[in-house]
Amino acid sequence: MNAVIRRATAEDLETLANLEASLFSVPWTDAALGSHLAADYTLSLLLWEDDLPVGYLLAGFTPPEGELYRLAVLPEKRRSGYGRRLLDAFFAEAAERGADTLWLDVREHNAAAISLYRSAGFTPVLKRENYYRDPIEAALVMTAARPKEK
Repeated sequence: MNAVIRRATAEDLETLANLEASLFSVPWTDAALGSHLAADYTLSLLLWEDDLPVGYLLAGFTPPEGELYRLAVLPEKRRSGYGRRLLDAFFAEAAERGADTLWLDVREHNAAAISLYRSAGFTPVLKRENYYRDPIEAALVMTAARPKEK
């Protein structure tokens, strides 16, 4: 299997929308995804395995900060290192854009995602009660300092 990460473009809207709808209980709308793809402060990545989209990452940067909005991998492709590869690409883009402090929100009971984020250097700094819908759940706000180049 050959996995490749590439930047998503407006032509990928349908692919992203299909992944989003299949992976999140409250998916972003096509309009929101389209706006994200069109903005210059954002990062949109698609991860392909052979010819199939299996994951993606959406983020934004307002240096000196960056925020991870979405990171998702198809359930059958999880625990294959794909989430970490997408996170590594996020950190690399943060370096290029001068974002030294990175943020994300994650469902409080999403142990797999929290473990992935912790392994990448994120730590929880606060909890937002009733942040998520379907189901209602708290969010952990996590932050990380972008690793400095050696």
